[in-house]
Amino acid sequence: MNQYHAPVRERFANLNTCPEKFLLWFHHVPWDYRMRSGRTMWDELALHYQRGVDWTRITRKDWDALSGVIDAQRHAEVAKKLAIQERDAIWWRDACLLYFQTFSKRPLPEGVEKPARTLDEYKAKSLVW
Repeated sequence: MNQYHAPVRERFANLNTCPEKFLLWFHHVPWDYRMRSGRTMWDELALHYQRGVDWTRITRKDWDALSGVIDAQRHAEVAKKLAIQERDAIWWRDACLLYFQTFSKRPLPEGVEKPARTLDEYKAKSLVW
């Protein structure tokens, strides 16, 4: 941490003042560490991945609502890219959480969808489908 200027270093080195989005970059905390939300670090991590999936789904619905307002070709091209983004967000959520779950030994919290495959299946598959 010495590569950071003193005020930044002091903020990030202190577990109480380190921004939560950088917490795992600078600190090793247990899976049951309580975050500011009151949830455990494990639950927050899992919900973070789920929010990524949820965001892509909301974005796709918002884009679908623009059908007829945007030219058909552009709408179809963007819709295809958003479908890929949703597929990849699901893949990353499931693969990462299954991997981390081998260490945490914790169940997925309520609100996080169950993975469709096993960790070994995710390890064997490339995102280039």
